[in-house]
Amino acid sequence: MSENLKNLLETAVPSRRGLIVAALAGTAAAMTGLSPAVAATTVAASNGFTFQGENRRLGTSRNQLPTSWGTSGALQGFLGQHASTAKQRVVDLFVNSTQKTFQVKAYRLGNYAGLGQRLVWSSPVTPVVAQAPATVDPATRATFCNWKVSLKVDTSAWPEGFYYLVLSAPSPWYSRTPSPQAHMIPLVVESASLAGKAVLVFNDLTMQAYNKWGGASLYTGRDGKVPTRSLKVSFDRPYANPDVFETYNVPMIRTAESITDSRVSLGYTTEARLAGNPALLTGAAAILFSGHSEYWSHGLRRSVEAVRDAGTNVVFFGANNVYWRIRTEPSALGPDRLVVCYREAALDPLASAHPELATTRWQDGPSPEPACSLTGSMYGDLGVTGLFTVTEPSFFAFQGTGVKRGATFPGLIAGETDANCNLPSQPGNLVIFSHSPAPGSYRAKDWSDGSIYTTKSGSAVINMATTNWLAAQYDPAVPARSRDFAARVTRNIITAAAQGPIGQRYGGTAV
Repeated sequence: MSENLKNLLETAVPSRRGLIVAALAGTAAAMTGLSPAVAATTVAASNGFTFQGENRRLGTSRNQLPTSWGTSGALQGFLGQHASTAKQRVVDLFVNSTQKTFQVKAYRLGNYAGLGQRLVWSSPVTPVVAQAPATVDPATRATFCNWKVSLKVDTSAWPEGFYYLVLSAPSPWYSRTPSPQAHMIPLVVESASLAGKAVLVFNDLTMQAYNKWGGASLYTGRDGKVPTRSLKVSFDRPYANPDVFETYNVPMIRTAESITDSRVSLGYTTEARLAGNPALLTGAAAILFSGHSEYWSHGLRRSVEAVRDAGTNVVFFGANNVYWRIRTEPSALGPDRLVVCYREAALDPLASAHPELATTRWQDGPSPEPACSLTGSMYGDLGVTGLFTVTEPSFFAFQGTGVKRGATFPGLIAGETDANCNLPSQPGNLVIFSHSPAPGSYRAKDWSDGSIYTTKSGSAVINMATTNWLAAQYDPAVPARSRDFAARVTRNIITAAAQGPIGQRYGGTAV
């Protein structure tokens, strides 16, 4: 044991000391045995599905998918619900196109021996239904597509998981006009139960906030300026930003589904589903948030904190999480179809009567709750480039990587980052396992601080503190050594988190 680590153990609070000591014992010893609830879920899923079994099936080559996604008016669509759920497996699909027909193919995302996806279903060629023009609410500048249902997609026989729905409008053989680019719609076939599972969460609330379909998002208006931005954005419109799904969600899915350990059981859902259905998380082994989960409702945060305090591990594989406080409201198509974010308390009509619901930054008034009380490290900078730097090699997820203190990995720190904020609301037993120089747009000297803390229930909250952590694992421009390291650490985290409270197995029992 190094002198520095010996001193750290002697001065650490009990939960921190236990976490580090257990980490030194190694992952294999710490992972023996399962809680009865987790074991029952893992051994006998109610529908017989396991992601390991699914990924042994023959995948579909990426060259059978489009090289890019179309976002023009030539072909576009959206879904009438946030996910295919156990109570509603038939999903309404709304499509508009300049062509006469369209077809849909559904690809389930996973590992599939490195291919990355599997074609699960193809629709018949379907006539295009003439659709009405989109409408805009003049008060909030929210855009709605009051379209007719084009196709009902029955997902009852599909395995649970994350999907691309790929829309294409093939031109007739005699046409000299090329068909429009394929359009992609993300779909989650939600697990019938999330109990006992490590739950992958699609960041659909965050994705919708950035969606400029119709000309406006929560950032800018149709004139490209901030004052004319939308105050509410609707799910009743196509996505114009499929890159957000691919960058922040797909790498997490593919790495998670490369795990072969039969003790790991995965679940699948979305931010919007959790915002409107807090009971979904009851009994989950872990909640895994993708590369950027920025927009959180009051209910979403309370439900995640409640299950964390009851023993559910929480992992943030990105940065700038839990930053904007939002509300969800219904649209004509169903509940939680509107994302509300006034950004300024003075503009929000609920801010005075219900300050806890004011749609400002979580750290701002009238009811400030800095994200760090949940996330550990908290948003620091953007436009960052830096070296991932190990500061605590005994962190359990580094097991098997051979890293030492000061080891660096280029390509993993980029985009936005979280840092140790040193605020009173930050957990008192926070351990920083990576302290990486990360100069960005705001500060020439800044840091990305990977962190972990444990709660009294034994659950752990882990924050990787960079939005590039997941995407780098599949970026050929990132050195192979860095990609392999990040993938190994990610699998270690998911494997441990899926087996129940990390702190109980590694010794940390109190904040």
